[in-house]
Amino acid sequence: MKTSNAMSQESLLKEISQWNEEMCQSELESALPKVVSMYQCCSGWAEHIRLLKILMEMFLPHISFTELEQSFFSQVLPKAVNLFDTLMDELSGQAGALSSQNTELRAALRNVLQTVIQLLETLSVCIRHLCSTHELLSVDSIHSLPASVLHMVKTTFTHCKESEMLYSGRMHLVADLLQALFKEAYSLQKQLMELLDRIVLEPEASEEEVVDMVSVLHNMLEICSVISNMDHALHANTWKFVIKQSLKHQSLLENHLRHNDIVCSLCQDILITFHSCLQLAEQMKLSGSQEDLNSAEYKLFQKTLKLSRFFGNTLVHYTKECMAFLAKSCSSLHQLCLQIYSKVSPGAYSSSVPETLREELARSLLVPMDPLIVQLLSYRPFVEVVLERNQGLH
Repeated sequence: MKTSNAMSQESLLKEISQWNEEMCQSELESALPKVVSMYQCCSGWAEHIRLLKILMEMFLPHISFTELEQSFFSQVLPKAVNLFDTLMDELSGQAGALSSQNTELRAALRNVLQTVIQLLETLSVCIRHLCSTHELLSVDSIHSLPASVLHMVKTTFTHCKESEMLYSGRMHLVADLLQALFKEAYSLQKQLMELLDRIVLEPEASEEEVVDMVSVLHNMLEICSVISNMDHALHANTWKFVIKQSLKHQSLLENHLRHNDIVCSLCQDILITFHSCLQLAEQMKLSGSQEDLNSAEYKLFQKTLKLSRFFGNTLVHYTKECMAFLAKSCSSLHQLCLQIYSKVSPGAYSSSVPETLREELARSLLVPMDPLIVQLLSYRPFVEVVLERNQGLH
């Protein structure tokens, strides 16, 4: 019976592969449940990817948005996430034994990496289709999608970040595929942010919709911490998304967001990039290249300074809109101000930084810091923290 059933399934898939768009649409109601059932019961990696591609490429475009979550995403995505987790566990468990001599393991790991890439590519097909439509999009209609994609994206970035340690110095044997994996996760996240940017939460949005959007923003915040020293552009764009969506849906989300985590993470990113600028400035002083505007060090200094200024402006914008929720963040904000002003202004702390570079730092960072101080000095919890710290110094 099993053989007969497998043959009938294979003949169905062969028939479906010949269908045009009109046929897929007309047979959707009868064929989709059968293919979803086959997908849920499949075991091999290759078969899993094959069936997922059929579902995403041939059936998804014909499912109405009102049916997407119940008929498709809730049925398909949990198994896709399980496959992803299995593949990543396989990589993490075997990576340490990779060597140029063990060609069998090398081939096996490369096959796993290629399968993960194919899985992410297939999800990209799904999101590209959703982005290409002009239908109104609600959080309810894609409930399972953001959490599933962000889990895969964050896990992928973490794996890439830790790859030197995981692969025990043999990363070069799979470096091409790790790079391709990072690029695919990068593209997938970018597309998801584009899709989510189209969502409008109505004033009467359900509690579940609000919780879903808050979860998206908190997941994006965690991704920011993973990629902070991996890719400047993605790091900045992820922060832009978090702040834009937080303020776009502010009236609905503000009582649910982890404001302290957002502000503290921004403060940390400002200080990390600021200290990187200081180190680069000190290196240029030692090498005597501070006047060479074409040096690699100076270009990196400018790039890092621009990122630090972006984080500063972002913090000013966010604190202005969400000041009432920042009582727990006052200590971090106070420390940020102390660090910046003590090291940019003339004095012992900034003596190792060339004057011209210190002036650049001051121009870039004090521009956002000055209005931040003005905002904070009108906020009683911040003033209380400052007074308390000052009393402790006497």
